[in-house]
Amino acid sequence: MDFRLLNKLVSESKMGKAQIAEMAEISRTTLDNALNGADIKISTIESLAKVLGVSPSIFFGGDSTVDEENLNMYEREIKRLQTLLDNQRKSTKVVVELDVTQDEFIKMGLKDKVIQILNK
Repeated sequence: MDFRLLNKLVSESKMGKAQIAEMAEISRTTLDNALNGADIKISTIESLAKVLGVSPSIFFGGDSTVDEENLNMYEREIKRLQTLLDNQRKSTKVVVELDVTQDEFIKMGLKDKVIQILNK
């Protein structure tokens, strides 16, 4: 395991060691032991990686770089999901049947509203 990388990520983090340990649901002692090169459980490595926003594989020589193609793919997926989310936020359409004269219709303030006739 690359303990230097773990130390670097912890020191560059905007969080303190106590906060990182709490978020990773480990003791501060366990975090200090990990930073000093002690053997730690895989679950601890996974928790720390999650808190630090990295893949656990980078601690074992995994590729820590993100290539441009993957980044573009992720950006497109985020935009697609945002569009779906935005579409769900639209107002609810209500269909009301009114039996009014044209004058009553104008008095009700509906003159400028879009009216859709549905044939069922």
